[in-house]
Amino acid sequence: MDFNVEKFSYRLSVLLDENNMTQTQLAKKVGTSNVTICRYLTCERTPRLDVIAKIAEVFNVSVDYLLGTSDDKDIKYFNEISDMNIALLIKSLFSLDDNSHLTKTQIELIKKLLLANKDFILSA
Repeated sequence: MDFNVEKFSYRLSVLLDENNMTQTQLAKKVGTSNVTICRYLTCERTPRLDVIAKIAEVFNVSVDYLLGTSDDKDIKYFNEISDMNIALLIKSLFSLDDNSHLTKTQIELIKKLLLANKDFILSA
């Protein structure tokens, strides 16, 4: 399943409502502006992966849930299928190729760094 900006926007809106949080409050927690959060909600802008991770942390949901690759909100720690998680993350990065403010070279570098450092990342 590919990243779907509309699904991300909808889920972000629902999480804001469920947590009685304003766009401004979320923006402060993730270190961005309320205008940027508004643009995520209106699908005018695709969030960077680090911002998605921060948003997931604020709402205590999985990144997969926010990306729309899973309907399960729960954060899970995988050991046996960690390679599958990295593969899904890379697949998500591939889906950003046409919608990202990152260049293809930057996305490819991120993919290579993730694969080269997967053992370290997974042990953290």
